[in-house]
Amino acid sequence: MTQIRFRGRSSLLFSTGIGVFVFVGVPLRTWVSEPDSHQTPADTTIVVRANSSTLEFDPPGIAAKAGARVRLRFVNEGTLPHNFVLVKDDSDIDALAAGASKAGGDYVPLAQKEKMIAYSTLASPGQTVEVTFVVPPAGTYTYVCLMSGHSNSMLGTLRALK
Repeated sequence: MTQIRFRGRSSLLFSTGIGVFVFVGVPLRTWVSEPDSHQTPADTTIVVRANSSTLEFDPPGIAAKAGARVRLRFVNEGTLPHNFVLVKDDSDIDALAAGASKAGGDYVPLAQKEKMIAYSTLASPGQTVEVTFVVPPAGTYTYVCLMSGHSNSMLGTLRALK
């Protein structure tokens, strides 16, 4: 495993690994990764942060190899609670946000799991949460905070690489 450190406004820890996963006959809903309750082996660990009171992810973009198992560590260094939700299709963000507002709790609309690739629990200020998931096929995917009022500006991009 190789580790690369990117620098933007703050550091992103990005380690690359090669992982090959073959899913035959697996229903689509199994692609939704729920928050880790234990340590799941991962090929790559990516750290994403929320800082101060801005509604932004830091970094605003991440990349990982399609098929790799990623542990995403979401560190909330901000002043508001946030979560991390990786969506399958950008056109579903508004429906997910509306469902999250109704759901309350962790602000994850579990009734719409089929629209999400992965999601974390709600991270209070000063808290770190993790979720492990398999990176979807090559393409660009959006991650968003579904806390009420955050989904219009607290967005980032995952580039799934070939």
